[in-house]
Amino acid sequence: MNETPPPDSPGTGADDAAMLAQIDAELAAERLARPRAGQRLTGLVLLLGGLIGWIASLELQVGKEFLLANPGASLSCDVNPFISCGNVMMTWQSSALGIPNMAIGLAGFALMGAIGALMISRAELPAWFRWARLGGMTFAFGYVHFLAVSTIFVIRALCPWCMVIWTVTAPMFFATLARTVESGDLRPPAPLAAVLRRWVVLSLLWYLLVIVVIAVAFRHQWLMMLGLG
Repeated sequence: MNETPPPDSPGTGADDAAMLAQIDAELAAERLARPRAGQRLTGLVLLLGGLIGWIASLELQVGKEFLLANPGASLSCDVNPFISCGNVMMTWQSSALGIPNMAIGLAGFALMGAIGALMISRAELPAWFRWARLGGMTFAFGYVHFLAVSTIFVIRALCPWCMVIWTVTAPMFFATLARTVESGDLRPPAPLAAVLRRWVVLSLLWYLLVIVVIAVAFRHQWLMMLGLG
């Protein structure tokens, strides 16, 4: 009668090694099949997103300085009480980390734009730098969620320039995450890797979620603007 080999038998070890090799092969095939986040494409997303985000951060910085120097004034993006940059940038959330969010944006987007330019030039980035890139974008995306939730549900006002920053941060994060998976630095299970590589779809789904949340949270204001309230 055949007996099942004990866990530490040579046969079991060979089976485990074969299984790990198969998993690695599947992950490698997933990364090589139809690359969705190539180095140059991801670099372009970071460069363009960094440029747009930097301009939006500069507009917010200049606007806040103007309001501090001219109390009671309004900005060009102050459309009404609930679509207003001024109502948002003068709250404590605009300096939640102890320094103005605009300053964080100016530094962070400039850095990510520079990293994007390096990637477009096909510069070889060390592993620690690639992980720092992912860490920076993860922090930025998480902080955007804190600001978005605060803006929609606490401050109850929408800042157009802030939403520009939300808009560019999402694809920057998802593209960076997809690139980290495709480069082999991050090795999630194959089904999850297949999902994370589709950064365009993930970005669009995130946009849809934000639009739905804003539409529902401000439904009365939208109806009033349309003359239906």
